[in-house]
Amino acid sequence: QYATPSDALVNVPHAQHLYDNQFLGRRIDVTAFVKIEDATFMIPAQTSMDVAPPVEIKSAQPSLLVLTPQTESRPPSLKVSVVSHLNQPANVWVGVLGSAADRTPMSLVESISPPLASGESVDLPMNPRLRIENFSNIEVSAAVEKGKTRSVVAKANLPIIKSDARVAPSLRVGYIRGFDFSLPNALNALGVESKELTVDEVKTAELSKYTSIIVDNRVYESQPELIAANPKLLDYANAGGNLIVFYHKSDEWNPDPRRNRPQLAPYKLLLGNERITDENAPITFLEPQHPLLNFPNKLGQEDFKDWIQERGLYYPREWDPQFHALLQSNDPGETPLKGGLLVADYGKGHYIYTSMVWYRQLRAGVPGAYRMLANMISYGRH
Repeated sequence: QYATPSDALVNVPHAQHLYDNQFLGRRIDVTAFVKIEDATFMIPAQTSMDVAPPVEIKSAQPSLLVLTPQTESRPPSLKVSVVSHLNQPANVWVGVLGSAADRTPMSLVESISPPLASGESVDLPMNPRLRIENFSNIEVSAAVEKGKTRSVVAKANLPIIKSDARVAPSLRVGYIRGFDFSLPNALNALGVESKELTVDEVKTAELSKYTSIIVDNRVYESQPELIAANPKLLDYANAGGNLIVFYHKSDEWNPDPRRNRPQLAPYKLLLGNERITDENAPITFLEPQHPLLNFPNKLGQEDFKDWIQERGLYYPREWDPQFHALLQSNDPGETPLKGGLLVADYGKGHYIYTSMVWYRQLRAGVPGAYRMLANMISYGRH
């Protein structure tokens, strides 16, 4: 039997403890003393244990709130998921506080779950009633209710980010989602009508009703059946649509007869393995007057500040002259790379391919990434 010490540090969720030496859990050293006749010796062993609060906030969606001119006055939809680690059923209270610029907290909304058994989880949908543009962040608290006593046992902070990202009117965006929800969350923050498309819907639906369609990062790998449906996407662009493709790895993209993968772009576009790992690498605007960089938001150097992790991955090494390369950047001492943002006219429509890691920036709430996404989905609408 092992009793968790009262001073044990919580280490879940792991993603929040990567750098405090807690993500592997609490180390437990065990020694068995064995005596055989007159000989005594030790057998050591080690294991680890995750330490959780009595009630854990498993997730809050979205994980940050991004306000744009289209959404700053709307009450946000917030869904909090909690799980009980208690040995007996318990009512769990979840409250949402907004912190104003003067750090004065104000209660926005609260909810109480039905009794949760040990290991049971519940999603509590919340719609804060107040206009949150007056707040700098939101704090979610979970508490155990015992009679009239309420003990807060877990907290989560949700930043509020403001981005002056404007979009063209009457947009309707379809997207084939990648590995996470950064893209649909960002489209919601921009206030545009959007719909996630399955590969079957790409094959059978009337795509012309979408002003833009986005193929999220690495979808041709995660959903390889999209390769066979790709001609339908190219037909959509050729007929007047705006097709946007986020980054892929070279071995997921380049034509490969062994994998029955033809050319996926409407014109020649071959990816290499070059990348820009310095998130502060200088950006040069090769065609500063190009509409993609100017409508509805005029992009500048400020939009490339406060990036995280890297600028881009698997930059193109060859592309058809039909493509316009709009940006250039490079790591210190490395050859400049120009293919991070490529755009071409195709038939009556447009095709955009970008190797820059917008999804990381959207997930981190970088304001400039929302302005760039707004320009991409608005392209051709002015």
